Amino acid sequence: MARLPDELIERIKSDVSLLRLVESQGYQPKKQGKDYAISCPFHEGDNTPSLIISPKSNLYHCFGCNAAGSVVDWVMKTQGVSFRFACELLQKDLGLIADSGTQTVRQNTTTKLAAPLSIDADKQTALRQVIDCYHQTLKQSPEAFAYLEKRGLKSAELIDTFQLGHANRTLAYRLPEKNRKAGAELRGKLQDIGLLRKSGHEHFNGCLVVPIMDENGVITELYGRKLNDNLRPGTAYHLYLPGPHQGVWNVQALKASREIILCEALIDAMTFWVHGFRNVTASYGTSGFTASHLAAFKQHDIQRVLIAYDRDEPGNRAAGELAKKLATEGIDCLRLLLPKGMDVNEYAQQVTPAAKSLGLAIRQAEWMGEGRAPLRELDTEMQSSSPTGVIDTDTGEVISAAPEIPPTFTTPAHPAPAALGHPCPSAALPEPAASPLPEPESFVEAEVSEHETVINLGDRRYRIRGLHKNLSYDQLKVNVLVSRGEHFHVDTLELYNARQRGVYLKQAGLELGVNEEVIKKDLGQVLL
Repeated sequence: MARLPDELIERIKSDVSLLRLVESQGYQPKKQGKDYAISCPFHEGDNTPSLIISPKSNLYHCFGCNAAGSVVDWVMKTQGVSFRFACELLQKDLGLIADSGTQTVRQNTTTKLAAPLSIDADKQTALRQVIDCYHQTLKQSPEAFAYLEKRGLKSAELIDTFQLGHANRTLAYRLPEKNRKAGAELRGKLQDIGLLRKSGHEHFNGCLVVPIMDENGVITELYGRKLNDNLRPGTAYHLYLPGPHQGVWNVQALKASREIILCEALIDAMTFWVHGFRNVTASYGTSGFTASHLAAFKQHDIQRVLIAYDRDEPGNRAAGELAKKLATEGIDCLRLLLPKGMDVNEYAQQVTPAAKSLGLAIRQAEWMGEGRAPLRELDTEMQSSSPTGVIDTDTGEVISAAPEIPPTFTTPAHPAPAALGHPCPSAALPEPAASPLPEPESFVEAEVSEHETVINLGDRRYRIRGLHKNLSYDQLKVNVLVSRGEHFHVDTLELYNARQRGVYLKQAGLELGVNEEVIKKDLGQVLL
């Protein structure tokens, strides 16, 4: 289809009076100085008209929800049509709605696009059809993509795997009008589900929409997150379907891994997911760990939960209460200690590379139970199929071969689970993308003072200085002096850098007269 000429588009935007078009649709603008005001049709509760129409610029702007644009944008949003369709409609009206004319256009009560719902659809089918509609809307929505990019979630794989969508009010405009039988039935059905409110407005209008589905693709819940963060006070930014929460997001991960990262919110869980940590799910807020979550954990024999709630007072309190609850079910819990006041998504936006920092935070998770963290069966299984030791985050090199310490996995490239809506084989996901390190069975004594740490390993003495200068989880640059009798070697190195460790252990081996493998194992213990 040929592209509309720019000259025609500009003529439509300038010659078709937005004010007259708005009046033709039944609105009654009130004059305010040189402009006109109406109650905004794009958000609820606009009792004091906040949408301003400027005849001079032929533009509109709502100071409540920030909806704004030209006469073409107005038709797109109010009629639920594409840019081209809106231009074609307005092209026909050029002579009817010109600013100099007095003739108005009779409002059409037939929808311009086919309704996305079937009249005879049951509740689940209707939900599926709406989700499909929202999903296609997101793929054509610059503002939805901008929001995902801002949150570090602009991933085609994430969008398609979890059927993310965008509700922008066009759904209601694609339905037959309520004065028609089909329109009344469809709207009533959507109101019963909770997708439309009694006022006729879309419940999730202005939201990124995330469906929660079970293992068979049945939709059990919807989560909506408002795209704009500057809405009027009292506006809910997080929305769900009416009624109690049901279901577990990313339930496929529970089938493939007995260790799960549990976030406070879906945005945080998706943050882990896009960075390669696929063994993740989310509560519905700090008080939103439901019976569905617990039942799924028990059904799939989850043995260890890494609680990644926000690092604030409500998050800390909820994590403590949840750990006690899960402990009574025989499930071990560890706490991810992000910087104070931060959530997972915020932290991931401030560190580079985010995957490496998230992996390190996981490996440094704090045990929340009594005594020492137990070595679970899942650790033993992981040992039997993987090299024993700590794997370097840069190169994958095994740097410590202590047999009593389970391996730590960072961010390998995992195959995505099957698209939601279809059963996912139990082996579709690998073992956990990252695991915290339990304490070594053989305790390593260390003398810790204000300025240095001293560790004795056999006849070798390691003195480490400069720990306090490392201000993030991304680095571990220290000065290490190793001595054996009268022989010693000292250097400053980044312990997370395989190349620098390699140089250090070769030089130290030569100076001390010790096999390199001994120093290599020592450095693994020092790192831990």
